[in-house]
Amino acid sequence: MAPADPVRVLILTAPVGDGHVAAARTLAADIHKRDPVACVTVFDALEAFNVPLRWLLRDAYRWQLARAPWLFGIVFAGLQRSRLLRWMSRTLVSLLGSSAIRRVVSKHEPDVIVSTFPATTSILGCLRLRGLVDVPVCATITDFAGVEMWADRGVDLHLVMHKSLVPPVERVAGASSARVVLPLVGATFLAPQPAAAARRALGLPLEGRVVAVSGGGWGVGDFSGAVRAALELPDVSVLCLAGRNEKTRAQCERAFGADPRVRVLGFTDQMSDILAAADVLVHSTGGVTCLEALARGCPIVAYGAPAGHAPTLARAMASLGLLVDARSPAELDAALLADRDGPGVSLAHEDAAADLVLALRPRVAPRVRARMARPLALATAGLLVMLGVLSSDLTYPLVAEAFVLRETTTIPAAGGGVPIIVSGDRATLLAFAPFAQRHHLHGSVLPRDRLSRSDVSKLRAAGLEPIPGITTGGVRSSLSVRGRLIEQVHVYRVGKRFYFIAPTDGFTIADYLVGRHLGGVALQSNARLGSLRGKTVAPGAVVTAELRLGRAAALELVRSWSSLASSVGVVTPVPSPPPAA
Repeated sequence: MAPADPVRVLILTAPVGDGHVAAARTLAADIHKRDPVACVTVFDALEAFNVPLRWLLRDAYRWQLARAPWLFGIVFAGLQRSRLLRWMSRTLVSLLGSSAIRRVVSKHEPDVIVSTFPATTSILGCLRLRGLVDVPVCATITDFAGVEMWADRGVDLHLVMHKSLVPPVERVAGASSARVVLPLVGATFLAPQPAAAARRALGLPLEGRVVAVSGGGWGVGDFSGAVRAALELPDVSVLCLAGRNEKTRAQCERAFGADPRVRVLGFTDQMSDILAAADVLVHSTGGVTCLEALARGCPIVAYGAPAGHAPTLARAMASLGLLVDARSPAELDAALLADRDGPGVSLAHEDAAADLVLALRPRVAPRVRARMARPLALATAGLLVMLGVLSSDLTYPLVAEAFVLRETTTIPAAGGGVPIIVSGDRATLLAFAPFAQRHHLHGSVLPRDRLSRSDVSKLRAAGLEPIPGITTGGVRSSLSVRGRLIEQVHVYRVGKRFYFIAPTDGFTIADYLVGRHLGGVALQSNARLGSLRGKTVAPGAVVTAELRLGRAAALELVRSWSSLASSVGVVTPVPSPPPAA
């Protein structure tokens, strides 16, 4: 009797963080252990995708975590709560990536396909339901929250890490669509290792406490706060794990490199030893690092998570008793000081993922639907239109008119005065401050670059009040507006309600909504100081001026300012806006 052909397993993953790839490699190694003749291929799906989809799934996500975590928080919350948004995103990803995945599947001709990345899970689920993939599909879910975005009704089996995740997966994908498995971590994390041996291997003191601080493969989160809190402990050694984030690693080296109690590491293959040696892991993003700690029995404290799925993941794991969720520095201090007797919580031993993959049988019946192109195209068009409306300055005037959005060029001014705003770079404004103080000029200034608290104090002492403002720059500028406004509000110490200067061109609905959410009222120029030339100026009309470098330019501005004051009575800084209606 001829021997059966070896089973062919295709594992699709993506290096979006390191967790998805780590799970894929672990699963591939376990399959080889159980079936040495199996043909297992681990494939990076991003390499097959076109540039727009690759940018959307990896680069845009990385940028959001680093620059605009609040934006990813909004996206994640919307996807978690809205079936419509999940359907739209699934449709868009499938539209952009189905052809690439079909080519990969056709090339490798697998007997079973495994996905460790949510986007490829969605694409495979769509293809499976349409009858375009005729082999069983399995998906791993290594998170403890947001499983609605990991599960798909077109997937035959989902491998989850905790029994509490089975019901939400089955609500999405149907009965018998989820099984609990051993954590998808390397074999070294499951093998017993005494803490003393691990500390010797790492060159750490055998006595005292060891705290590991991690931000996952991308090194995100409040590293400085976590390390400082750990250093408050007596007789402590701190391992600061910055992953592949060289910027974070350099910042930690500058901040803590001189302290002999702190060791700063980049991406490391010694995580098994580190978690065996550590008394506690302070982690920001959850995911596979937490699975490794749970397998090792290392207690976990979640702290410093960026906005998005990480805080939700921490709350979910805390509700299961798998970690302590510290949401403030005080809670982190308390968690680190807490006494823990014995090993930390670990995940219960269930089925092995490799065994279930090798024994996988089809569960999903294809549901071929005719003319899928039309609803896909409509969904994509709807998404593009929504993004265009939010990020385009062309649509703002229409929407502002229809909904009577407040955007003003005239504001109530005490005593019928005229508020003035002088714009310029930091150095020029600071050089102008003595002129303003000498001539008793009081107004607002709009810095083009960042000010320090000391700069703000110098300007205020001279009678110049800094005012927040945003600039034009299209979609990219809109994405950074929130962070820029928050920074200015913090440094300038404005109240809960404040005016901010909006550009006359390029102001978008997204800019307006972000400013309003923070308590800001958009304010635009009514007139330029240099163009008045004896014209009548109504009380409260906002006048702007551009300050150029040099003594002559400063003196010219002083003369124009004084002339305006003599014609209108008083020139003032921009006041605080009235309370919201």
